[in-house]
Amino acid sequence: MNLADGELDIDLQGDTARIQQLRLRGGDGWLTAQGGAELGAQPQLRLQLAAERFRLLGRVDRRIVTSGKADVRLSQRTLQVGGELRVDDGWIDVSRGDAPTLDADVRIATSGQGTTPPGQPTPKTVDGRPPEDASTEVRVNVDLALDLGQALRLQGRGLETGLRGRLRLTSPAGQAALHGTVRTSGGTYAAYGQKLDIERGHLRFDGPLNDPRLDVLAIRPNLDVRAGVSIAGTALSPRVRLYSEPDLPEMEKLSWLVLGRGPDGLGRTDTALLQRAAVALLARDGAAPTDALFGALGLTEFSVRQSDGDVRDTVVTLGKQLSRRWYVGYERSVNATVGTWQLVYRVARRFTLRAQTGHENSLDAIWSWRW
Repeated sequence: MNLADGELDIDLQGDTARIQQLRLRGGDGWLTAQGGAELGAQPQLRLQLAAERFRLLGRVDRRIVTSGKADVRLSQRTLQVGGELRVDDGWIDVSRGDAPTLDADVRIATSGQGTTPPGQPTPKTVDGRPPEDASTEVRVNVDLALDLGQALRLQGRGLETGLRGRLRLTSPAGQAALHGTVRTSGGTYAAYGQKLDIERGHLRFDGPLNDPRLDVLAIRPNLDVRAGVSIAGTALSPRVRLYSEPDLPEMEKLSWLVLGRGPDGLGRTDTALLQRAAVALLARDGAAPTDALFGALGLTEFSVRQSDGDVRDTVVTLGKQLSRRWYVGYERSVNATVGTWQLVYRVARRFTLRAQTGHENSLDAIWSWRW
């Protein structure tokens, strides 16, 4: 958080402080506050905060711009925070790791810490640390409504999507808790070397901030069979499974997902190509080596298969998915001198137009039907 251009108008009368106006700039927005405080033996604080497109977070990989109102009250060593905030704009990139932290069993002692003045008894310690003064503890009660708005984006670990929904942040027993459902808005999920369209994505929070329940379905587009992956479980223990409609054996699901066709007639080279799925799984949070290569070449498809017929030739296919409906590709047999360019337009799920030129010139209308 980077604050600038601060203005403070405060009225001091004895132990009473009254804030006429507090104004701070964050990004292109403002945070204002009004209220008062009692500075006696039992300090009290009352603040009304208002944010207008205020940049709450401004890291390189995470940006949150918010508007809303909140009340802050401190009384009898209890801090209460309540209100409602809305995300006006946001970008969260989880592909980069956070800064390293020390293990829980490592403690840092600053200069002079732990020393006792001469003639004074040494205070009792717990695990080498001086005991905390219970009289200085402040209980924190939070009750904030969070509206994710319409412009919050999430990227990283194969996921690129928008986030929508409403959440409630509370602090029962002094621990932060989150309740509500976050849903995805469009976007893609990279899995098994493919970019899948997210058809359904729900993250249900029921307490812990870092372990929501998952319900995600991502489908590879432009196939005659609906094939993709489903993700269930929790964020800390996800369960990723192959999905198809109609339900098919696992090998057929994987073939449709990786190769874009059924396993009928797969040659030895086609079967080896399915190993891209294993490479993607081994890559875990990072990108698979094949993904990096395809990204550098600007390709979305690379396959090696055996042709049909009595003489089975090895055919290499390179392709680029230009949009959800347009595809351009180049196909060539290793024994041929000329290849074939293809331009494919998918009119509907089972109806496709294909134009070919090169070794074969044709204009085809293809209707697919499975039973």
